[in-house]
Amino acid sequence: MARWPYTTQRWRRLRRLKLRERPLCEACLAQGQIEPATTVDHRVRITDGGNPFPAVQDLSSLCASCHNSKSRAEQMGQDYWVKGCDLFGRPLDPNHPWNREAKKYSR
Repeated sequence: MARWPYTTQRWRRLRRLKLRERPLCEACLAQGQIEPATTVDHRVRITDGGNPFPAVQDLSSLCASCHNSKSRAEQMGQDYWVKGCDLFGRPLDPNHPWNREAKKYSR
């Protein structure tokens, strides 16, 4: 069931703006897939102190599948991560051991 702020005109305008700016799912694009975005998601959840009406760059355009995966992980208290690798073969998950090792050496 939709509730505040998603029922407001302000949110609907912000959502339309984001989908116009980024019409493809950002998580799928990171994996090299093209999928239309149908959902706009807060990068920082409102319940975690995120702004209900953030700047457009603080929102993500996602397909229903990616949005559901992200929401499910958050509800279970888990970090959301994206499966797969970028164009150079590096894991997309920031918590992947490869990325933790790379951070250790970049200091």
